[in-house]
Amino acid sequence: MSNIVNLNKARKAKNKADKQKKAGENRIIFGISTKIRNVEIKKADLESKKLDQRLLSPLDGNKKDEC
Repeated sequence: MSNIVNLNKARKAKNKADKQKKAGENRIIFGISTKIRNVEIKKADLESKKLDQRLLSPLDGNKKDEC
């Protein structure tokens, strides 16, 4: 005799596999991995901080009260 198969579980497993396949395709097409994205964000923040440290005078120090 053959095994009894729960059709709901089989359908859900097939849908899950299809979604994972589509997600993999989308990752290749649209995005980069989270690790690489986080590294790039940290690099940009570091460069921004380096530039901010090299300012000649504070930004608020250049303004005068105009009353």
